[in-house]
Amino acid sequence: MKQSIQIFFVLTLFLLAPLSGCFGEEDETKPVAELEVDETQSMTAARGQFYTLSVESTVDWTISRSPGAFFQDEFGVLRDDVNYTLPASQTEITMLILDSERDTVELNITAGDQAWNATLMLEDSQDLMLVDGRRAYDTIDMLTSSYNNRWCGSASVHEGGAAYEAAAEAMAENMRGMGFDFVEVTRYDDDPDQLNVVGYNWGRVNPDEYIVIGGHFDIAYVFTPPGGGTNEGANDDTSGSTVSLEMAQALAQMEFDHTVVAGLWACEEEGLLGSLAYVAHLPENVSVKAYMNFDMVSLNYPIVPRTEPIIGPGGEIFSATRYDWSIDIAGASDENMNRMHDWVGQTIEDDLAYTPTEGNPIMWNIAESCASDHCAFFSEGYPTFNFFSPGGEISFWQEWHSPSDTLEFMTAKAGGQEEMASGFNSLVWSSLDLFIRVDNAEDFHGTWKE
Repeated sequence: MKQSIQIFFVLTLFLLAPLSGCFGEEDETKPVAELEVDETQSMTAARGQFYTLSVESTVDWTISRSPGAFFQDEFGVLRDDVNYTLPASQTEITMLILDSERDTVELNITAGDQAWNATLMLEDSQDLMLVDGRRAYDTIDMLTSSYNNRWCGSASVHEGGAAYEAAAEAMAENMRGMGFDFVEVTRYDDDPDQLNVVGYNWGRVNPDEYIVIGGHFDIAYVFTPPGGGTNEGANDDTSGSTVSLEMAQALAQMEFDHTVVAGLWACEEEGLLGSLAYVAHLPENVSVKAYMNFDMVSLNYPIVPRTEPIIGPGGEIFSATRYDWSIDIAGASDENMNRMHDWVGQTIEDDLAYTPTEGNPIMWNIAESCASDHCAFFSEGYPTFNFFSPGGEISFWQEWHSPSDTLEFMTAKAGGQEEMASGFNSLVWSSLDLFIRVDNAEDFHGTWKE
């Protein structure tokens, strides 16, 4: 009889279990969506700075943005997503506001059936920005004041590269101070003259995939055609080294999925020797996701050429009609080069909202050339962006490898320090925008993989 009662009790529990939940556990009810955005915080943000928005939601929430900003994830990595979903436990979202010509960024947050919309008003930053043309101008002033005669050591017609080596060691110390994980002046056993200055910020997800930026650090030595050589090389290519260093000071302190590499290349004037040596000595397990090259980039949008002639230091008469800025793309499959081409358009036209004129056009093309260090990378199948703005045809032929390639002359042609700084500013913000897009890109590689 006792056994029958036990069997009846077990059967009763078994039959009642579906009606009573999981043996006493309470049902999990879906939370009611509630969304609250702190209305006391300012709806004005400074261009070129980070902006944080406080949000409270009882459910997962999604924030959407218009062009002109990037979201920052929980690891500090900037994301190019237009719609970004966060867990209910996250109560803040940080954005990098680009230094664009936009007046506003539109924001929209949804959480279940709740929604919030706002227009973020943009204003110029009173402080130096994440990357900033004003700081870049100070850098080119420092380089052309303290580190001239940077002639590559493998040339036989000058002082053996002592001034170049001293400058390279000084820039290595400068880059260590920026916070890179590792900085070196390369001294290859089989090519000892290629003293590249290279800084590394290791990627948190794909450390063996490099995104490289750079420009050549050497200048044209005595008797170099067509102009006979230069002491400063302000445009060719102290300007490119300047942009690389301005990018570097920001990239060294930030987090990225891929490894950041900032390079100042040796001996470009003798045949891209420094960058060729760097590519040849890459570790076997490393690939280059993309390379961005800066060569002769002193005069860019939004600088407008002076209308009156300018007399150069050698008595040259300068009268430019326009300052061209081109971004040439190479080194990937047709599909990925089209993606790169689209990225440039989105960067220039959408994110930064630049409005070039006939006097300062911006062009982007799918084109190969071996006139600078990007050739060392795309020849090995790595995707490249080459930034080039020689300052108009007349200017280019007057100052190329010439004693007239001075910072004073370049600044005069720009119309002053503020104008030249504005040209550097457009370069560093467009290249930072593209860098973030490359870091976020999936299934993106060069022809080396095909």
